[in-house]
Amino acid sequence: MEKGDILTLVGGLVVVVVIALYMNPPSFSGGAVPVTPTPEIIATVTPVMMATTAVPVTTAVPPFPTTVTPRPDDPPYRIFYTSTPFSNPRFKIPENMETFGASDIPLRTEAMVPFAYIEDTRGGLSQPFQVPYPVWVLNTTVIANRTPQYGNFRMALCYANNGTIIEGDEILNRGSSYRIVQTSNTDLYFIITTAYIDRYRITLETPRSYYNSYRP
Repeated sequence: MEKGDILTLVGGLVVVVVIALYMNPPSFSGGAVPVTPTPEIIATVTPVMMATTAVPVTTAVPPFPTTVTPRPDDPPYRIFYTSTPFSNPRFKIPENMETFGASDIPLRTEAMVPFAYIEDTRGGLSQPFQVPYPVWVLNTTVIANRTPQYGNFRMALCYANNGTIIEGDEILNRGSSYRIVQTSNTDLYFIITTAYIDRYRITLETPRSYYNSYRP
């Protein structure tokens, strides 16, 4: 190799070394030489986001409270007089009403519910009716304000099939009476006579427990 060629080769190496030192100057602090991360290195250290599945949270919703509305009481129905009184097996009240005794003691164990009534100024025989309650009462009131000293009211409750009297009552002048009856689910009718009274009313009532259990 010629001498000139050697000098040219050495000069080229020097230029390469100088450029290399300029591009990557050495650190004299004794630390590690910083390395510029390449795209390949960045790709390897990129954190991987783990896919998560959202779990729905079910919140128990308490049911709305249900309110049961009780069935309201039915209005009392009216019992009317019949237009054919002589077709009944009995149409006259016995002369002696004392056999039925005095008024019964009112039931005080629970509230009474009216379910039927009959009222008028005159007497007569009622249409047949039925009562579904095993125990019920006849609550009678007689008004005679014009001539109370002459007032007279008489009543007989009878079976419609044979005319047998179940219960009877007599109120002289004016006042009230209370009769307990224990018959049900059969045809009944009233025989009523009046004299010198303004008006009467018989209300049919039954205890609340029987009304709630047996009413249609």
